[in-house]
This record gives sequence, C-alpha cells and structure tokens, in this order.
Amino acid sequence: MSENTLATRLAAWVAALEYDQLPPRAVEMAKLLILDQLGLQVRGATLPNVQPELRLVEAMKATPESTMVLSGARTVAPYAAFANGTLGAAFEFDDVHMYAAHIGSAVVPTALAFGESTSADGREVLTAVVAGAQVMSLLGATTVRDMVRVGWHGSKILGTFGAAATAGRLLGLTPGRLTEALGIAGRDAGGTMEYERSGGEVKRMHSGSAARSGSQAALLAQDGLTGPATIIEGERGLFRLFAGTRDTSGVDGLWDHFHIVDTIFRLYPTIGSAGPAIEAVAHLLARDHLPWREIKEIRLGLPAIAVGHGAAVTRPTDMVSAQFSTAFSVALRLVRGHNRPEDYMDPALWTDPDLLSVVDKVVPYAMEFPSDAPFLSCRVDIALVEGRVLSHTQWGVRGHPAHPDTEDTDIETKFLDNVEGIISRPAARKIIERIKGLERLPDVAELMNLTGRRE
Repeated sequence: MSENTLATRLAAWVAALEYDQLPPRAVEMAKLLILDQLGLQVRGATLPNVQPELRLVEAMKATPESTMVLSGARTVAPYAAFANGTLGAAFEFDDVHMYAAHIGSAVVPTALAFGESTSADGREVLTAVVAGAQVMSLLGATTVRDMVRVGWHGSKILGTFGAAATAGRLLGLTPGRLTEALGIAGRDAGGTMEYERSGGEVKRMHSGSAARSGSQAALLAQDGLTGPATIIEGERGLFRLFAGTRDTSGVDGLWDHFHIVDTIFRLYPTIGSAGPAIEAVAHLLARDHLPWREIKEIRLGLPAIAVGHGAAVTRPTDMVSAQFSTAFSVALRLVRGHNRPEDYMDPALWTDPDLLSVVDKVVPYAMEFPSDAPFLSCRVDIALVEGRVLSHTQWGVRGHPAHPDTEDTDIETKFLDNVEGIISRPAARKIIERIKGLERLPDVAELMNLTGRRE
C-alpha cells in the first residue's frame, strides 16, 4: 500500500487530530450542527415520507447499541446512523456547504450513533464531527461541482467518506485501518439526483445511506477487510470518475483550514440556492408595493450551478420537487408571504392556480458574480404589467457564516421551532444545554437519552 495516496494522508490526519487542536469556532460550529440535526431529526421522525426507512430498521430487531431519535428504539450503530441521517434530511432543511454539500445529515448521525455505542465523551464526538466534515470538504473541493453538473448527489458520495472517517475515529482505528475504511467506503459512493426531475422521496435517505455505508466500512476495516488505497486518485477512483481528473494538487492548499466553519445553515426548508431568491423577493416586498397579480415576468440571475440544480424544476408534483423548485419558493413568498415547512408538504399548494401563475413567470438564467461574492447570491428583476421593473441583488443568504445578519441564536430558534409540540420545552432546553457544554459531557449517551422523549 502506497504511503502517499490521498486516502493515506486523510487517514493520518483524522487519526492524529486532537480536540485541543480545534479552533474555538470549529468547536462551536460542530455544536451548532449537532443542535440543528437533532431538531431536524425530531421533526423528521413525525413525517410520513420517511416511515418506510424507520419500519425497516425497527423490523431488524438488531443489537440495541444506539438510539433512534424520538422513538427511543435502539439498534446497531450503522443503522441508527442510517435512520437518524434519513430523519435529518427528511424535509430539505439541513445545512449546506460549498465543498461538502450537506455535512450534518451524514456526519452528525454517525458521530452520535458511534459515540453512544463506544461510550465516547463529548470532546471525542466533537472531534469526530470536525474530522468527518474535513474529509468531505477536502474531497468535495475537487469534485462537488462536477458531480452536481452531471447529476450525481454530492452529499451521498462525499458523506460516505465522511462517515467512514467519523466512525473510524470513534472506533480508534489506526491510520492504516482508516485508509482501508476509506477504500472500502468507495464501493458505495454513488447516488443520482434524478429525483429532482421526476420526484421520489428516496432522496431523503441519501444522507442516511451514506452514514450507514461509511460507518459499515469502518467496522469492516476494523475487522480486517481491505480496500484500495488509491480509491481517490486512482484510474478508477473518486476524482477521475466524478470530476474527470486524477490531480490531487487542488487539495494541497486546503488542509490547514477547518472547513466546518464555512457551513451554511438553511433557514428555509428548500434547496439552498432558492434561499437568496426568497430573501431578494422579501426585500422587494418590504421596499416596494409589489402586487403579485400584476407581475409580468420574474428574472432570476443565479450561479450556473444553481440553474441546473433547483431552478430547472418548475411545477411541483410532490414534496421533493416542491422543495427543489426555486420558482415555487419565489411564488410562495410573493403570494402567501412565507416559506414554512408545511407549505411544501401540502399537495393542494402544488397545484394551486395562484401559485402556479407566478411559477410560470419565473425565468432563471446563469449570471456571473464577482469572484469575491458570497456563495449563493442572486439577482432578481421583477417586471410589472404597468412597466416598472423592481430589482435587487442578494449577496449571500442569511445562515451563511459571513452574512452580517447571521447569528448563532438563529440555529437555537430553528431547533425550538422544529421540536415544538413534539418534545416538551423543558426537554428541548435540556438538549440545548447539553450541547452547549458537550465538551464536558462524560458520555454522549446522556444526550441521546433526551431525544426519545415525546411531549
């Protein structure tokens, strides 16, 4: 086995990482990811679209190692990660990352499931979350845009490697065994985004599947199974198959930055690239008299990657296509004045004549933004029948760490909103406090025990 492959280097970095090396902001972001995920998982557990996955896991009656959120049922760690990761992505409200796609719904369920099964303390769980995020980000820096362009789901592919690193870290794998885990993980690194075009709730289990596959790879490596050390840069490896290159030099300048700090928290339950369009329209509604019935055309200038990923979806046919339709999100804001989770779940709204009349007026196009523009920016020009054109450029989106209106308290508010009416407010507050002091928690099982308490 070569000592210079990218998998070997990643494995050595993950194995050597210590909690005391983590920048304070990386620790805080890991806590916010855990808080965000647990809120999403609690609410996700109540939704009908992910019940088949939960019934499948419960029917296995496997060894009770780790907790399934809300139900309190217990199963083996990889399948707890699968179930909870599916819940965390159940309604398109999990985080977004420029390189890693969606970190939280793959890495956090894995960290909590294996943290519980290994009796890990909070510091080790936080370190594992940061490690998994770093692996996803370093690999995604080279591949994720090409994946999205041709229709591969970045978070399913990258999440498999991130989960392998996260679980391997908590299992105490050596660098050699972690290299094998990454090599094994590559066997399940796939997942198309055809659901964008013709629907299908299968999309919700992509992150959970990544968590399961990656964590199983770590367990198999622990037990002696081997994988190709050239899984990333090899002739048939990740980079060439998904990005058309074997060049790893693009990763070289990225190791010293903890990429978890660049996580974007979604504050709208829709595809991330719709967020700035929603906020641009909200700005125009607040600034100008904007009667939606008098709109002639809505032009959306978006990054090229967003035009084919979200803006290509127009009239929704199910919950997935509703959340992936940027035009539908814009219509919701203009006609109904909000973008709540329930707006995307209501079949009556998918065919609402008023909403569809606005959807059909949305014209997305690829726009070049300045090189220093925040990731996920948008230009909106709304032409009215009377002749006026109302315009606004939205630089980034609230929830992005660089956005001036983003506050950590936004994630706490989002968590409380998601668990409202499902678990008691005192239990919710206790979860928040446990996560805020996670580095002092002697066993993460104490946190997971709080997630199965229904109001």
